[in-house]
Amino acid sequence: MKEELKKKAGITLIALVLTIIVLLILAGVSIATLTGENGILTRANKAGDANRAGTLQEQVDLWLLNQKTDEYAGNSSSSQSLEELVEDLVEQKLLTENEKDEILGNAEKGIEASYQIKVGEETVKFANENWDGEKKVNAPVLKAGMTPVYWKEDGTEVKQGDSGFDESQWYEYKAATTEEDNTASKWANAMTEDGSYWVWIPRYEYKLTQKTEGSEAGKIEVKFIPTTVTEADTDGYLVHPAFRNGSSNNYKNGEWDSEISGIWVAKYEMSMETYDESSKEWNKKELLTASTTNDAEQGNILTSSTVRAVSKPRVSSWRWISIGKSYDNSYNYDRSKESHLMKNSEWGAVVYLTHSQYGRNGTEITINNSQKFYTGGSNEEKTITTNKAQSTTGNESGIYDIRGGAWERIAGYITNGNENLKTYGSTTVSFPLVSTFNKETEGYKTLSTKYSTVYPFDTEDEETKNGETYRNASKSEQNYGYGDAILETSTGYENSTGWFGDYTTFLQNIKPFFSRGGDSGNNTRAGEFAFGGTGSFEYIDGFRTVLVCE
Repeated sequence: MKEELKKKAGITLIALVLTIIVLLILAGVSIATLTGENGILTRANKAGDANRAGTLQEQVDLWLLNQKTDEYAGNSSSSQSLEELVEDLVEQKLLTENEKDEILGNAEKGIEASYQIKVGEETVKFANENWDGEKKVNAPVLKAGMTPVYWKEDGTEVKQGDSGFDESQWYEYKAATTEEDNTASKWANAMTEDGSYWVWIPRYEYKLTQKTEGSEAGKIEVKFIPTTVTEADTDGYLVHPAFRNGSSNNYKNGEWDSEISGIWVAKYEMSMETYDESSKEWNKKELLTASTTNDAEQGNILTSSTVRAVSKPRVSSWRWISIGKSYDNSYNYDRSKESHLMKNSEWGAVVYLTHSQYGRNGTEITINNSQKFYTGGSNEEKTITTNKAQSTTGNESGIYDIRGGAWERIAGYITNGNENLKTYGSTTVSFPLVSTFNKETEGYKTLSTKYSTVYPFDTEDEETKNGETYRNASKSEQNYGYGDAILETSTGYENSTGWFGDYTTFLQNIKPFFSRGGDSGNNTRAGEFAFGGTGSFEYIDGFRTVLVCE
């Protein structure tokens, strides 16, 4: 009997030990399950952070939307300040006191930091901006179908996705340190799905100094700023109108309908491609001569399923096209990216940056004198490297065909009632180029849109008097007449009174539409500060498209 009890006790002890071991194993597994990298508690914390970040961003986005609404309505400030917002979020336990201090601390730093915090693995932004704090410029805004691209020192093109692509090499808006030509600045480039190239012009404020006696051009200094800076924060500077919200002043300086961080500008003058159904390929279409009636008939058309406008090198630019069809083709290029025909303000934004310390630093661009209007200066394989002095940066990252090539049609005009406004300015899109065909001497005050700009003119409708009317209006009206490389960079409105001796003829009579840059045959009169008037379509007139991807 005793031996039987001993046996039973021994079995019980072993079972107890085994049970303890099993329990310890289970406890270890349970602890790992609860607290490990993918444990229940860890995942619960991550889920809690994600939920808090999502709720937080929703409230911040609503606050930002209210700011935009107030801005659009012309109110000077939001109904709730940033300080009031974060205090409210602390009370709701969506923010901690430390996070509140971090946000307000970033806000005080202004241009040096984005107003954002990390909540777990999520980032919550408290500002409508895209500021790159390291490179001190608004980072390029990409939308679907846009691929970053840059060029190595030997001219080799590298796209995102290619072997060896280095995002740190994509862009660097580098200021000149001497008075010499600056060719070290790399402007950001991107390619769209059709193979078109685009260049990023970041938001900035600028200071312009008129040329001194005997000099060929004045001086322009640029300071990059985030979208939160809506009034220049440096004495003597102006926020360039191309990046400003002009909804409250009728877009009179060529503004947009919100504060934007930058624009994408076609790297080349637009060219035409036609679709070959048999080969299923898009092929370049060349419109080369001044005398070919067939070229004129095929040039003055709208884009369609078999015709498209692209921004590519080494091809004949699209000419023989009216201002109205240039406007339509740009507007319909990609509505998801707010594509549109370039405005004077956007031309000004490009050439002011070009002339500044972040571009050619006062050195004039070399002319594209290709008599066949080839984009990039020729149809040779390495044309953009061979002709890089023709670019706005003096290297492959810049914009080409700004000086010479074709005259570029601009979405800017006078409402002088001339029949050419209707004949050549008619469009099919929902936001027309020309708002009215009636003669309206003060129409520029009310008829501009974010897509086109109306200019004043004199009742005698003569180029010099029309130009002086614009200058007088700029003097009598506050914050008017700047940023478009007309009044600020010329002394007259006929012949060649622009910086570098560029061609400067204001709009008048049968030429109520602006064109810019000069053509390949204008020699010294062609340039970034050149402007003239146009009416009907000719073999020397092309166009350029702009994207807004905010």
